[in-house]
Amino acid sequence: MPGTIIKKNREAKNFTQDYVARQMNMSQNAYSKIENGNTQLTVHHLKELSRIFEVSILDLLRDDFEIHRPNHIVTESVSKEHILMMLDSLKTKLESKHPMKHDFYPVLMSICQTLDSTIDQVH
Repeated sequence: MPGTIIKKNREAKNFTQDYVARQMNMSQNAYSKIENGNTQLTVHHLKELSRIFEVSILDLLRDDFEIHRPNHIVTESVSKEHILMMLDSLKTKLESKHPMKHDFYPVLMSICQTLDSTIDQVH
């Protein structure tokens, strides 16, 4: 829920609801309704919150279940062979798991679908 993410961002900055509300030119009560999900977010609200918290608008809209960026992303060139070896390694690990559904399977499916659509765009 965006309200939860907004609250986490506010708390990470050690801002009070009153402080953020004043920055947005609204009452603390009105701001509280945003965090509690009682008021629908507007584009204006998102822009203001993004500015106040110094985060992107997309960061404010992320779902708690969403897969987050890794802390370290390899930026050097990676060969096709290396990717295939990594996929084989993942396949072996998955085959060793119990065949019943696991909580992480939807996450893996999401990653696979993203990879599939990304690879379709590669020349």
